[in-house]
Amino acid sequence: MRKGIGIVIADDNQGVRETLKDILSEKGYFVEAVNNGYELLNYLKKKSPDIVILDLMMPEKDGVETLSCIKTISPKSKIIIYTGFQRYENSIYAHTADKFLLKGNTIEDLLKAIEELS
Repeated sequence: MRKGIGIVIADDNQGVRETLKDILSEKGYFVEAVNNGYELLNYLKKKSPDIVILDLMMPEKDGVETLSCIKTISPKSKIIIYTGFQRYENSIYAHTADKFLLKGNTIEDLLKAIEELS
């Protein structure tokens, strides 16, 4: 794995955030996590991560509402949509993002997507 790659995880599920943060940190990535779209946008105003792992369904400001703002605030950040909702797989959101993964996929699929984007 490449070192020095910054990743921010935006997911309302604390278990998902903590698990991904632990796994990715062990692989040598610099990882931070936020709870929702508002926190993500505030984070992006201060930092420009290499990769954003974005859940689409979150309370308050969700990933659907946040997606276009990410590209405006942090245009160099790559976006991986990481959702449990298969119905979005062929949506405009999936095509706007750099990668689309379902939460049912293996962690290896996520690691591969990160490697391809970094």
